[in-house]
Parts: sequence; C-alpha cells; structure tokens
Amino acid sequence: MTDLPAGPRLPSLSPLLRLAFIGSVATVIFLCLLPGRDLPDVGLSDKLEHVIAYVGMALLGGLAYPGRRPLLWLALGLPALGIAIEFCQLFVPGRSAEVADAVADTIGVAIGLLLVPLARLVLDLIVRRARS
Repeated sequence: MTDLPAGPRLPSLSPLLRLAFIGSVATVIFLCLLPGRDLPDVGLSDKLEHVIAYVGMALLGGLAYPGRRPLLWLALGLPALGIAIEFCQLFVPGRSAEVADAVADTIGVAIGLLLVPLARLVLDLIVRRARS
C-alpha cells in the first residue's frame, strides 16, 4: 500500500492554503463574536453551522500544515478555540455560551481531520494532472 502524500506537490499552493486557513479562523472568530442581532441568517441549525465551520478550518489547517504534529495541534487547538469563543460570548450582547456548541465544534474538527488524507490525495492528483 502506498503512503498518502504529505501535502500538495505544487509549492505555490502551500502559502495560499495557509492564508485560507488563517482567513477561515479569523472569519469564524469574527462571526462568533458578533452581537446576536447582527448575525446573518443562513437557514441552517446553529449546531450544523458550528460543525461546518470547524470542518472547514480543520481541513484547511490539515492541508496547509502537513504532518502529524500539526494535525495534533489542530486536534487540540481548534476545539480549545471553540471553548474560548463560547466563554467570550458570555460578554457579547444577544449571545450565550453553550456546551453543545463546543461539542459541535469538536465533532467538526474530527470530521475535518479525518478528511485531510483524502483531500491531500485529491489535491495531489489535481497538481499532477496540471503539470502533465
């Protein structure tokens, strides 16, 4: 059985993925700390929004920073970010902290990190085809 690629073979893709990861983290923090009245309604359940946001961050982080150690940091750091945001929401008008939101964040991180090897494989195939 072959090893999955550690990351995309296209060197210029890594900075773009890192920028996308940082942007996704900043966007989630910004949206989560908006006052309740300013929240955009996207028509999804609150918990599903949390799962989707954290899947995206974990997936982008796993692609941007390949390797076992960065994946471990993402697995620990992103749920910690979710908990910190929930705590901060205690001080935001119209927002409240919920343990269920932190659980949804953690589920999203787990799903995102499980998708990283598949996403790396797909990116690697795309890069190979683009080069040939």
